[in-house]
Amino acid sequence: MRNEILLGFEVGTAKPVYVPLHHLAIFGITQLSGKTTTLEALISRSGRKAVAFITKRGECGFRNFRLIPPYYKARSDWQYVEGLVNVALGEKVKYEPGMRYGIIRVCQGCRSIQDVRNAALRLSRESRREFMRSVYEKLVAYLDIVIPELERWRFSDKLELDEGVNVMDVSEMSLETQQLVIASTIEYVFQNMDNVIVIIPEAWESLPQGKMTPVKWVAQQFIRKGAAVGNFLWIDSQDIGGTDKTPLRQVDVWLFGRMREAHEVERILKQLLGKKVKAEEIQTLPLGHFFTVVGDEVKKVYVLPAGVPEEVGVKVARGELTPEYVRENYLKVKALEVEDEMYRQLYEEEKRRREELEKQVESLRKELEQTAAKLKNEKANIEAELKKLEPLKAFQEAFAKAFGGAAPGRLELEHRGLVVNVKHVGNRTVRLSTDSVMGQVLFCAVNYFKDREFTTGELNEKLLEHGWNVKPSTLSTKLSLLTNDGLLIKTEKGYRLPKEVAFVVEGWKQS
Repeated sequence: MRNEILLGFEVGTAKPVYVPLHHLAIFGITQLSGKTTTLEALISRSGRKAVAFITKRGECGFRNFRLIPPYYKARSDWQYVEGLVNVALGEKVKYEPGMRYGIIRVCQGCRSIQDVRNAALRLSRESRREFMRSVYEKLVAYLDIVIPELERWRFSDKLELDEGVNVMDVSEMSLETQQLVIASTIEYVFQNMDNVIVIIPEAWESLPQGKMTPVKWVAQQFIRKGAAVGNFLWIDSQDIGGTDKTPLRQVDVWLFGRMREAHEVERILKQLLGKKVKAEEIQTLPLGHFFTVVGDEVKKVYVLPAGVPEEVGVKVARGELTPEYVRENYLKVKALEVEDEMYRQLYEEEKRRREELEKQVESLRKELEQTAAKLKNEKANIEAELKKLEPLKAFQEAFAKAFGGAAPGRLELEHRGLVVNVKHVGNRTVRLSTDSVMGQVLFCAVNYFKDREFTTGELNEKLLEHGWNVKPSTLSTKLSLLTNDGLLIKTEKGYRLPKEVAFVVEGWKQS
């Protein structure tokens, strides 16, 4: 690995120009300045691994690269969610009254974006204030933009990089989903990898001036701390004005290519450390030519593309050859080959996904067949048990006919109307009577499942033993309410009582 990289040759003198391996920012008109070619050249000569992103259809620019699947890991902290809402709104959350407070509240205890959305929906129904109800409803609407997109795409849970340029194609995704993928990738590199270059494309979108995004949040941490382990952020943008200045303060290598807009030209001139450069010179920079600011030096450089002989770059710097000559004779054919390779990789990836889906469908089909056979056996067992009860039914009918009353079945509960006191739930005591379904559920949980988990089926058996016939839909609803109130805890197998809550049943002793 090299700490200094050959950038190209100084225009006029043709002296080689080297830049240190550091955080870098490159600006210029897309397609006319040669930004992507410059980045690829530096990466290829650095010997490092790099990850980049295709955010627009038909745009790649890299000639030699490896296509990798998009990586995404869910987060649900409030800063991350605020960044998502910023992208959806197109403005700062702080301009939306009450939104930051609402986001902080709904994110408490959540593990995924779907959890956040469900919490916002619940609070929108429970909130007594019209203002906060409106805030939560808006938050649900914003997240409804993102969540269907996340469910639409298939993401990798691993990030594996080879030396050179590794590219994630996110061009078909919405802007919000693109930002999630880029942010997740930066965070993974920051936490798990060393000596990796991360290229942020379209920085005016990902790192906008004046508002937070998911990418901006993690990029700020990355650019401040990543250099210690050899991780560097390279920022690619069409202009300086729309890009946030916080990460740019950590940049020591600046490259300025062709720029026409007058205000942007003025910004570039201010970055050239007082070097006397005419505005027209920046506005007419040829392809592949950049003003380079490294440390205290400013030079006008022709960047040597990867794979182009150095003697050819020297001739372009001296004005003996044009950049268009290099493009036509060294880059054009190769670009077509790379485009074919890119589509081949996409085809192979889709083929692999299709084969995996076919295997999943076949596995589900077999599972359904086994379930159907099991249900058939259960049905036969139930029918057999019902036949065993026919003599009892006949006895009950005969008893009613002889004595004019109901045959003895389940005895009426001597404890009907008892009260279950639930103490130490926060600062309150909850009283639930067994005249209500919730009281009946909690009564059975306290008396039969106090020290272990229980399933819905086990609970239903105990309810029936006491003559409480609760519909499945009603039981499911009441279990959810008890769970939300903290009186029950959901587990993988079913439910259990919380250990930190005291339960007391008044007037009842289990025999």
